Amino acid sequence: MEFLKSNRRFSFLYGGVPFWEQEMQAACIESENQVVQEYQLPDGLKVTNVGIKYPAYGAYEWVTWLENTGPKPTQILSQLYDCDITLPFGHDDPPRPTAYMRSAADQAMVYAPSGSSGVAGEFYCAADSLASNRYVHHLLPGESREYRNHGGRSSDGHAPFFNVYRQNSGVIFAIGWSGQWNCQLEREENALRIRTKIEDTHFRLLPGEKIRTSSFVMMPYTGSYQESQNQWRRLVKEHFSLLGKSGRPAYAPFCAGIWGGMHSSTAIKRIQTMQKARLPYEYIWMDAGWYGDSQQDCIDEFEGDWADHTGDWRVNPYYHPDGLKEVSAAVHNAGMKFLLWMEPERVIYTTPIVSEHPEYFLGPPWANNANRLLNLGNEAAWQYCFALLCQKIEELGIDCYRQDFNFEPLEFWRLNDAADRQGITEIKHIMGLYRLWDSLLEKYPHLIIDNCASGGKRIDIETLRRSVPLWRSDAQCPANYPPELSQAHNMTFGTWLPYSGTGSGRQWGDVYRIRSAYAPGMTTNYAYSGQEPFGEEEAQLAWIRQYGAEYLKARPYFSADFYPLTDPVTGNDT
Repeated sequence: MEFLKSNRRFSFLYGGVPFWEQEMQAACIESENQVVQEYQLPDGLKVTNVGIKYPAYGAYEWVTWLENTGPKPTQILSQLYDCDITLPFGHDDPPRPTAYMRSAADQAMVYAPSGSSGVAGEFYCAADSLASNRYVHHLLPGESREYRNHGGRSSDGHAPFFNVYRQNSGVIFAIGWSGQWNCQLEREENALRIRTKIEDTHFRLLPGEKIRTSSFVMMPYTGSYQESQNQWRRLVKEHFSLLGKSGRPAYAPFCAGIWGGMHSSTAIKRIQTMQKARLPYEYIWMDAGWYGDSQQDCIDEFEGDWADHTGDWRVNPYYHPDGLKEVSAAVHNAGMKFLLWMEPERVIYTTPIVSEHPEYFLGPPWANNANRLLNLGNEAAWQYCFALLCQKIEELGIDCYRQDFNFEPLEFWRLNDAADRQGITEIKHIMGLYRLWDSLLEKYPHLIIDNCASGGKRIDIETLRRSVPLWRSDAQCPANYPPELSQAHNMTFGTWLPYSGTGSGRQWGDVYRIRSAYAPGMTTNYAYSGQEPFGEEEAQLAWIRQYGAEYLKARPYFSADFYPLTDPVTGNDT
C-alpha cells in the first residue's frame, strides 16, 4: 500500500496554479487493500482519489472524483492528468550520434496496440518496426511519445493498453475511459514518466456538481514480455470481468446469429430446427432490423430500410406480430438464452422519440447528418433509456443485452461545451454509460452485456469490467471473410483480452474456416440470412453439431494462459 500512500498519482492546474501548491486540508482513509485520499480546498473544491491494490498481481488501480461543495463555481481546472507518475526504469545512456543502431534487446520497447479498424493487425504493436533507420517503438532517454484514440470511442484507431518492456521487466497499464483519452510517455536516464488524461479538458464545476475522471490500472512486473501479458490476462479475468462470477456464465457465449428483420415464423422454425438437431448452441443472437414501423421485406442486412429506424425501439409488427415474445419463448423452450441487439445512443432524427423529446439529444456537428446522440449525461434522457432497456429485458426475457455504437461522438460532445466547460459533456455522457450498465447488472443478476462499437472500437478496462466484446471486429462482417483474419485476431486481441468473440462467416462445411474462428466466444451465422436455407440438409446439421461440440471442448483454453507460436501476420503466412 506504500505506493498508493506515498505517490502523488494525478496532477492538474487549478486557476492556473498546480494543484499540489494549493492550500488544502488532506485526509487518508486506509483499509485492507484500499486507500482513499481526500483533499479539501477553501473555496469548496473537493478532490477524492480512490486507490486499490491487487496483491496477487502487484497491481494498482485508482480513479479521481472532483466535487464542488461550495456555493459558487470553482476556478478553471485544466491540464488534468488522471495519472502522472514517474517510475524507476533502469539506466540507459542518452542517445548520441553514431553509425550503429542500439541493440534492440537492450532498449525500452513500447507495446502500444492499434485499435479496431477492420484489419488483421488490430490490437497489435510490432515493437521492432523500423522507420527512418530507427526502431519506432523504442523509447530512449530524452525521448517522448504521445498516443490517443480518435472520434471519442476508446479503442478507435488506438487501444488504451500499454506495455513498456526493458530487459526482462516493465510495466503494463491501461486507461479506463470509454471516450477520448491521451497518453504521454517520457523516458529519463533512470526513469519512465507516464501521464494519461481525458483529452482537452478545461472546465469549472458548478455548485453541487460531482464528476469522476478516467481510471488507471498499472501492473509492474519482472519476467518476459509474454509472461507479463499472461499475468495481465489473469488480472483481467479475476478482477475486471463478470464472466465466471456468481450468477453469470463461466465463459463467453457460443451463439447462433439470426437477422432481426427475419419474420418471426422463419426465426422460430430455425430455432426449432436447432433444438431438434441437438445443435450445441447456448444463445440465439438476434441482430439489428427487428424494430421500427417499416413494411418493407428485410430478410437480411442488405434489404429494406431498417437502418432508417434506428432509435425507434418498438418491435416491428410487420416482422414480429407477437412483439418477439414468441421468438423469445422458442429460444428458452429450446434450452437456450436470448441475445438482442440495440443501439440506444445513436438515434435517427426522423424517429418519434426525437420529436417527442428533442431535449434528450445532442445535435450533429455538421449539416446533413441524420444521427442524433442520446445524451446520457441528461438525467431525463438517462431515465428514458434505463426504463426502455428494463422493459425490453423483462418483456422479452433477454439474457444478453448487446449495445452497439456506430458513429463517432466526440464532435457532438465538444459542440455542446461552453468555453469554460470543455470536456464536461463527454465526462457526463461516459459517467451515464457506466451508471447505465452498472444499474442493469445490479437489477438483473443473470444479465451479461455485449459491448460493440462498429466492432471493437470501445474496448477499455472500464467497459471490460462491465461487458464482453463478442464481435471484436467488423472485419468479420463479410459472409466469407478470410479465415486467417480470425487467426491473427486471436493473437492480437488475445494478448490483452482473455474474453472476446468472433464470427464464423456463413459458409459451412469448411473445417479450416470454423477452426480458425475458435475463440473465447464464437457466433456462427449459418442461420443468419433469409436469403440462405438452413436445416434443409442433414449433412449441414450434422457438421454444425460435430464442430460445435468440438469448439465447446476447446473454448476454455482460449481464456487460459496464451502462448502464441508465431507473430501475427497481415496476409497469408505461407
